Amino acid sequence: MPDPTRPRDEPANHAVIGCGRVAPNHADAFQALDGAWTIGWACDRDADVAAAFAEKHGIPRWTTDPAQVLADPAVLSVTVAVDHAQHAALARQALRTGKHVLVEKPLTLSGDDARDLLTEARERGLVLATVSQHRYDPLVTALDEWLKDGLLGRLRYVRASLEASRDEAYYRDSYWRGTWAHEGGSALVNQGYHCLDVTQALCGGLTVRAAVAVTGELFGAMETEDTLCALLTAGTVPVTLSVTVGSTVTWRTRLEFVGAEGTVELDIDHPATLHRAQGNPELERRAAERRRTLPEAAPGINYYGTSHRRQVADFATAVTGRTGMKTGPEAGADMVRLLEELYDAACLPGPGRMRGA
Repeated sequence: MPDPTRPRDEPANHAVIGCGRVAPNHADAFQALDGAWTIGWACDRDADVAAAFAEKHGIPRWTTDPAQVLADPAVLSVTVAVDHAQHAALARQALRTGKHVLVEKPLTLSGDDARDLLTEARERGLVLATVSQHRYDPLVTALDEWLKDGLLGRLRYVRASLEASRDEAYYRDSYWRGTWAHEGGSALVNQGYHCLDVTQALCGGLTVRAAVAVTGELFGAMETEDTLCALLTAGTVPVTLSVTVGSTVTWRTRLEFVGAEGTVELDIDHPATLHRAQGNPELERRAAERRRTLPEAAPGINYYGTSHRRQVADFATAVTGRTGMKTGPEAGADMVRLLEELYDAACLPGPGRMRGA
């Protein structure tokens, strides 16, 4: 929905609420929009963090109070990149003050909150989206085309995995990580989210069949799961998911799609790599073309990649009223549903059950 009060030659004004690990990707992405957007506010609960972020990224104002940001009529949209437990309340508050909202994953920690936000955004005519940047990765969009064009034939199975390493300080020194009440889980909802999200996007929806998880074995500062493995289905196609933060490997993803006429194996690291594409000449020809694409330099933590730029460009276009988003709010809400089902299947408290804890 375009802002009728903003002159056409005036940049749209965005604010970043939460200036932690992923915030530099949002600053980079909005500042890459050819001067059409500007970031007017940086907000963080830690004044030193907010001030340093504002100075580094040339943002004119900073605060520790989100209400101050949302009260500014010049602000058209906001990023919500705080701890998971605050996503729902802050996004709702932003929508009710007339702001378009881009929420870092997950959208919320409960399906009820996710559905309420979708209704709020729809009734107010505002854009709401969850960050799913890897859905915008060129390699992922290429695989989506190959699947839709039938180059893999009927899928036989899909495998998705993440190996990551987190040290005890990562959880001990954080007020929210490693807790059910604030993070809502760990290996799955935080690190493994994007592998699951991309798999769901490419498979067209997933159903949970079984899951098992490990908790309490990695660090005393961590009450949530460090490892989770699951069996899901996409229609009749078996899908396996394995995620851990207890590996010796800093970050390694794999997505493998095995079909009757072709197999593709890739990762969503940075730069994303196509490891295998074989089975028929057309698939192999397109894969060879894709391999010639040069990677972009990542603006933040390397494995976050560069596709915040692509999703933010999509968000900005939707906000100015020209088109709908490729990845709408329903995708984020459906991921919340899937996360709840996986935690239930693994007999863990999960994010939805811990509201108000």
